Amino acid sequence: MEILDEMDQSHRKEMQLYNSIFSLLSFEKIGYTEVQFRPYRTDDFITRLYYETPRFTVLNQTWVLKARVNDSERNPNLSCKRTLSFQLLLKSKVTAPLECSFLLLKGPYDDVKISPVIYHFVFTNESNETDYVPLPIVDSVECNKLLAAKNINLRLFLFQIQK
Repeated sequence: MEILDEMDQSHRKEMQLYNSIFSLLSFEKIGYTEVQFRPYRTDDFITRLYYETPRFTVLNQTWVLKARVNDSERNPNLSCKRTLSFQLLLKSKVTAPLECSFLLLKGPYDDVKISPVIYHFVFTNESNETDYVPLPIVDSVECNKLLAAKNINLRLFLFQIQK
């Protein structure tokens, strides 16, 4: 009985996600692009690995994505459980707040397993970057596959919320 309840709850969560995605598809302004995270190292005494995309344009705005491993912990190489988190940065100047929902999915040339999660943020000139949010990779093995690749290729969807 308990297993059935868990399955039912999992099914409900999945349906809520699909309903949320379907409602986002009804928005007037939707954009997407293929993004490629490239690895970089900090100039700190103890260097840290991070990822960044080149600038890209979606919804007539310029953006950048940044990602970090295990929330920039000191020695992620000593951890067997690896995670990636990312943040979306608006590089353009805006005249009014820009309210957006966004999500990252696997790209067409990658086979990474990602469970879609919709994030939401209101961008302004004073608040132009989101907090770091988890990249919803299904497990640590998938994360290690991504980290072993030269670049990480994903697809970003942006939905502008009109007032």
